[in-house]
Amino acid sequence: MALSVRSAFDLALRALELPSGSEVLLTALTVPDMARIVEMHGLVPVPVDIDEDGEIRIASLNGAITSKSRMIVVAHLFGHRSALDDLLGIARRHNLLVVEDLAQGFHRVGECGHPESDLAMFSFGPIKTASALGGAVVRVKSAALCRTMSELLGTDPIQSSTAFARRLLRFTLLKTVSGERTAWLFRRCVERLGYDFDTLANSVTRGFTGSNLAAQLRRQPSTPLLRLLRRRWRTYDFARIARRTEMGRRFGARIGRSHDPSHSFWVYPLVVDAPSALRDRLRDAGFDATHLARMAVVPAADASRVPAGARRVLERMVVLPWYPDMPDDAIDAMARIVGTIEPNPA
Repeated sequence: MALSVRSAFDLALRALELPSGSEVLLTALTVPDMARIVEMHGLVPVPVDIDEDGEIRIASLNGAITSKSRMIVVAHLFGHRSALDDLLGIARRHNLLVVEDLAQGFHRVGECGHPESDLAMFSFGPIKTASALGGAVVRVKSAALCRTMSELLGTDPIQSSTAFARRLLRFTLLKTVSGERTAWLFRRCVERLGYDFDTLANSVTRGFTGSNLAAQLRRQPSTPLLRLLRRRWRTYDFARIARRTEMGRRFGARIGRSHDPSHSFWVYPLVVDAPSALRDRLRDAGFDATHLARMAVVPAADASRVPAGARRVLERMVVLPWYPDMPDDAIDAMARIVGTIEPNPA
């Protein structure tokens, strides 16, 4: 157990003590803190490009590996599970550790990622499936690495119950203003004041802020957080994931898209040529669509490594409002709007 996936990743790097200047390959589209954590350890983040489903491009992976490469972190994006067999074969030939970032890919209690990966990290943060407003579960293949990580974690201070209570209060207030009518009024007020709503919303829901990232990451989860997470595992209605998946299949069929059977549709992203027009049209119809403001493209060290696919996804993606209680007619209405803006989504 860890405070977050980012905390778990930092903990793994602390335990591994990779040589300074070693390269860590990262799925090119990820949360910005992942690259910051790599740099915090004196290591070099290297982007590996993706396609529009979030799947790593094998050609990009092969081109990114050098004699300094030590690890690849695969982010399973949007509820899609990336195929890992080919990637694992490449990683083993080059003696790379393989870390799965499954923050967006939790399906059920007891799953552990690909059996051949070295670490698999699952998140239960504020906007994740079966959220406990924090916490992460990590499966570590190596018993020796697991022991070292556990020993290091035991030396970290424990998150205070007061800090967790403040977090609980903050997200309770956010939930209060997230009802359909209240959210619409709140958005209009924010925009009339001259602020970008997506940017404001993402800054409020960020788990870690400020410059001292290491101190924020290096905390043991508090007892209240662990108790809430245990309760969520015991009581979460996993039929919601089945409904979410059904919605994704229905929407995909309406717009002429197919998806991998493993996709659980944590969100439904669309990469289109006119993202602002589509977002605005959806909002005018009462659908709270957003851009991917919480994610970033891992910066490349030189022009030959710029991940063009990830940049296109970030710049042209619209994320639909997506929750299991949405009625089928709402799904169909969004599909019709997509068809008027982008007859053949890219």
